[in-house]
Amino acid sequence: MNPDMLKDLCASVVNRLSLRPTTVEAALLVTLHHFSGESRNPAVAYIGLAPDQYVLRSLSTPRFEATLASAALKAEGREADARLNWEAFVQQEQDTARLAHEALPNTALLADADAIHRIGRQLGLSNEDTDQLVSGIVLTLALGYPYRLADQWHLSLTDLLAQVTTEELLKLLRHAAHTAAGHTDEAAAELRHMQREVR
Repeated sequence: MNPDMLKDLCASVVNRLSLRPTTVEAALLVTLHHFSGESRNPAVAYIGLAPDQYVLRSLSTPRFEATLASAALKAEGREADARLNWEAFVQQEQDTARLAHEALPNTALLADADAIHRIGRQLGLSNEDTDQLVSGIVLTLALGYPYRLADQWHLSLTDLLAQVTTEELLKLLRHAAHTAAGHTDEAAAELRHMQREVR
């Protein structure tokens, strides 16, 4: 790992949030441990990253900084600030995802509300429920954007969203619907099925 990058990141969080350097350094260890745990997910191996490569790439993402800042704020007993910091990050990611979605060409599946609603109706979802779930799916895809496949690194988030197929959207909607309904076993089974297919 690049010690200078970590040092600069910690200094940025210290200055931006008026935190003690020792608190941020301790939160950095917690954050690195969190991302190290994520790095063992089979999806990381699928995109061609070794665990240490995943963690290294994570360092430059807004999610890493937001996680670090929230952990440091909690460590200093500033729970409300930690929550607000995380909510600001999520809002920024939602805005990024929305703008990328709005920029889709008319030919893209995720730009065709009628096609999306037909897929939702196959799963017994109302148009409103489908719209809400698709917004969440777009955000999930946006959050995964920094970890795209090597042959997709040149693509923008809008380009990636434009490549979602009918079959992929059906699976993503099914998983999201199970999750939203609290059917954790079914959602987990659907996720395992999707992960097996991409290996």
